[in-house]
Amino acid sequence: MIIVYDSLTNQTKRFAEKIGLKVIDINAYDVIENDEKILLITRSYNFGEIPLTTISFLQKHANKVCGVAVSGNRNWGKNYGAAGDKIQAQYGIPLILKFEGSGMSHEVDILKKWVKSYQ
Repeated sequence: MIIVYDSLTNQTKRFAEKIGLKVIDINAYDVIENDEKILLITRSYNFGEIPLTTISFLQKHANKVCGVAVSGNRNWGKNYGAAGDKIQAQYGIPLILKFEGSGMSHEVDILKKWVKSYQ
């Protein structure tokens, strides 16, 4: 399993690097043809929308994605991490976790535990 991340401010990149798997920027993935299962770590923006880079990625590779974690800001209330809910609904990819910023240690632990149980 590898992690593909979509990051604007490097928050999701920093979180992804804490998990202990190979990490690839979403914009570099197509260059690296890879058949491994993917844990997608992305973000919400503009009232819980899915970033266009993530949509484009999922249109090509959703069948390889086994789970998603989403960064958001709790100040957005019901829209906090809503991109994850939308990805789960539209693509059938399990939403594992919503986290804020670059994640707290307990959130890293949750995702590490999920990875271990998946493999």
